[in-house]
Amino acid sequence: MTTRRTVAADIGRLAGEVRTEVGRLAYHLRTPATRSGITPTRLAALSALTRYPDGVRQGDLAELMNISAPSMTRLVEIMEEAGWVERRRDPADQRCLLLVLTPVGHTTIDTLRDEAATQLSTELADLTEDERIALAAAVPVLRKLADRHLDG
Repeated sequence: MTTRRTVAADIGRLAGEVRTEVGRLAYHLRTPATRSGITPTRLAALSALTRYPDGVRQGDLAELMNISAPSMTRLVEIMEEAGWVERRRDPADQRCLLLVLTPVGHTTIDTLRDEAATQLSTELADLTEDERIALAAAVPVLRKLADRHLDG
């Protein structure tokens, strides 16, 4: 008989395992970026900015990434110096600035994503067909979990 305590323990164990393995895989997938000298925080910011083609306010990006305003200011300075982002006036409020990926920023993130996808594709090819089917079935669930945080 399954009890609430057993279900809660199973869910807790699953949460720990998923967190650990997703973290390990994410670390591995960041390798092309770190080889290029792009820190995980810079990569996360570039990735976040791809979701806002019309730009996002610096404070909103800091909140989304859960980092302090001074840290975000320094991060934006670094990304501007690298040519990845530019500041534009917000058409809805000319007093505010929006952060927008530049063509160089788009190329950088696209290149890094392609490198990581190529690397992962090679590894996926080594899995059995059943393992790939199981992984494909897990993708929508992982997306649902991620979307709760990205859209929330």
